[in-house]
Amino acid sequence: MKVNLLKLALPAFAILLAVGLAFATEATSVDQLGYYKPLNQNWQSTMVEDPCFDGGGTQCKYIGYQLYDAPSFSATQLSKP
Repeated sequence: MKVNLLKLALPAFAILLAVGLAFATEATSVDQLGYYKPLNQNWQSTMVEDPCFDGGGTQCKYIGYQLYDAPSFSATQLSKP
C-alpha cells in the first residue's frame, strides 16, 4: 500500500512542481517609456533603456530630442551615468 501511494503521489507532485515553477519566472528588464516633443507636434513616446532612469550627467535623447519621464516639460529629464 505504501509503495502504491508513492508511485501515485511522486509523479503527481513532480507535475505540480513543474507547473508551478513554469509560472515563477521573472522578467529581467521592464519596458519603460520616455517622452519627447518634436517641434509643432504632440508628445511622442518611445521605449527607453533602464539606465536612463538612474540619473547622471549624460542626457538621454531620441533622434536629438531630450527624453522626459512624463509628457510635460516640467517632468524630470532622463539622464544616465
